[in-house]
Amino acid sequence: MMDDIAVGDELIYRVREYESSERVRVVEIDERKKTPRYVIEFLDGEKAGTRENVPGSRLRGRWADVDRYDALMAHWESLEGYELSEIEEFAVGRVFILLIPEEIAEWLWSPVRWTTRIHDSVGLEKLIGVSAEDMLAQAPGFTLDGDTILSPDGTLRVAQYACRVNPMPVLDWVEQEEKEYQEKCRKGSPAVSWDNKPYTTDPDWECERYLEDGRPLHELLRSWCGQRAVTLKERAEAAEAEVHRLDMLIENLFDQMKSKGFKQAVEYIEQSYVKERITAYNYRTVVERPLDPSEIPVRVEYRRAPRWWGY
Repeated sequence: MMDDIAVGDELIYRVREYESSERVRVVEIDERKKTPRYVIEFLDGEKAGTRENVPGSRLRGRWADVDRYDALMAHWESLEGYELSEIEEFAVGRVFILLIPEEIAEWLWSPVRWTTRIHDSVGLEKLIGVSAEDMLAQAPGFTLDGDTILSPDGTLRVAQYACRVNPMPVLDWVEQEEKEYQEKCRKGSPAVSWDNKPYTTDPDWECERYLEDGRPLHELLRSWCGQRAVTLKERAEAAEAEVHRLDMLIENLFDQMKSKGFKQAVEYIEQSYVKERITAYNYRTVVERPLDPSEIPVRVEYRRAPRWWGY
């Protein structure tokens, strides 16, 4: 909505964002309500001479700036062709919160949802490894007042690049989220009803929510971080090499103990060592569905009968 509108001003009129601009003149300002409305007169075309009472949101700017405004709206309209899925929206929002400060770049809600406005091209390149100019070559966009505007497709790419460059904060957040889901799927979660009464959610409902929303989001973020990224791969290989070295030392230690007559103790320790080994398959937090009452093992406890004195 424009500010400082006066009677006699010639303005740009559009009923909707992407309709044609029409030239109108303000002939009266209706201030009977808290938000003023404007009586306008159309100056061109079939509507010339007719008047309407319209809200200020339909008045888009001075008619002298109509060419620049039309070009800008054409740019915005060109970004409407790509939509993110709901899970992609959650993932992009989380990556921007964790990795991209607002003073460098921010995603926009209007006029096109999930577009990105890059304020600091140099700063963004340090975060994602790609400059704003290269992003414009990969995804639709345009420049506006010195900033770069990217389409939703470009926003998705920015999030993916950021995860590849700096994956650990995202992976740490995913791990923490999975631990929280794990507890909710076991015990439910404290909540407050519409009438302000506390209650605990059903574990089955929490599990269904995790399967529909949580797990797809976590797996998408993991794929963006890249499980085969160079730094993570090097750390995994170094950890495996160290585990192998320790295995050799422990085997030598076991042989030494057996030769000294501690065979039974060595067998017990060896079984525990193998059984409780931490691997990549059991290290990740596992979110399981809650057990049905019929699946819970029955535990039988025996109690001694009371002893009555004198009998």
